[in-house]
Amino acid sequence: MDFNQLEKVLLEITQSEHRYLNHETPDYLKKQTLIPHSNNVFQFQYSKNFNKQPGNPVDFFIRKQSRFTPVPNHVTDAIELNYVYRGQSLHYINDKEILLNEGDLILIDTNATHAVNSADFNDIIISININPDYFRKHFLNRQQNRSALSQFLFQAISDSQNHNQYLLFRKQHSSHLRLLFQQLLCEVYDPQVLNRMVLNHYFQLILLELIRSFSVEANGTSDDSHKQQLTLDILSYLSTHYANTSLESCAEYFGYNSSYFSSLVKSYTGQTFKTLLQNSRLEASIPFLLNSKQPIRDIALEVGFSNLNQFYKLFKDKYHQTPADFRRQNKHSG
Repeated sequence: MDFNQLEKVLLEITQSEHRYLNHETPDYLKKQTLIPHSNNVFQFQYSKNFNKQPGNPVDFFIRKQSRFTPVPNHVTDAIELNYVYRGQSLHYINDKEILLNEGDLILIDTNATHAVNSADFNDIIISININPDYFRKHFLNRQQNRSALSQFLFQAISDSQNHNQYLLFRKQHSSHLRLLFQQLLCEVYDPQVLNRMVLNHYFQLILLELIRSFSVEANGTSDDSHKQQLTLDILSYLSTHYANTSLESCAEYFGYNSSYFSSLVKSYTGQTFKTLLQNSRLEASIPFLLNSKQPIRDIALEVGFSNLNQFYKLFKDKYHQTPADFRRQNKHSG
């Protein structure tokens, strides 16, 4: 598929859009529920789409927003990214009116109340719904900077935050973002071999381009930048020192006594230091399971588990299967 063919596909009127032109009620509203005690705010459930492929979960899915009908006030269980590929889009987020022009992009957290005006024929809005855990697995620990996007991504995966923020990216001079979206969408509408891997790489490039080339308006994000940055630093430290660090050594590295540091980590992340360290070690075991023939006992020792039974128990609790089963089912897609 070339870009001219992509333009034709995006402008085609879909079956659902035909119904909306006939003033039919959107089918999806019949499947969604209103939040109790809210002022007509829907709870959109996207998480079921992340687990459609057992053993090979999908971390995000991409769609063109339907035109000719408004999207009512809602919150989601996924992070939502909306990109104005063509035309305009009028959003209402936390009761604030926001007009997005062609090339603008907005990133919306899970508890931000969100509505969208009806789009016209020439308004093409691309939505990407993202599993919040995606950023921890693929993105967060690679970004050692103080950008608003890094702070947003941390807050989006932290159990201690309110999740009611959004980031608005205004187009400045970058032509790369549109090109990346065109390449991404060609892969969506005309999938080729290694489709999921290619989509994942394009999506990561889009996030990097946002940091590099776009001005950002941060709304709802915490002003406590020191707290956010320290937590990012701790998560990053654990991602590289998981095998041989401890509460005491990590506290010493950051200049705190262990008791205070333990309370600080719990307060900032909503998880204990022990849980964060165990999760870092479990995540570190995945590449070894998928890309090596090492015995599982050796892998457990290499990532920091001296007790093999503990490794098996924690791995099964987190990934819902044994390390051996995980290796066998995912090796070829890893």
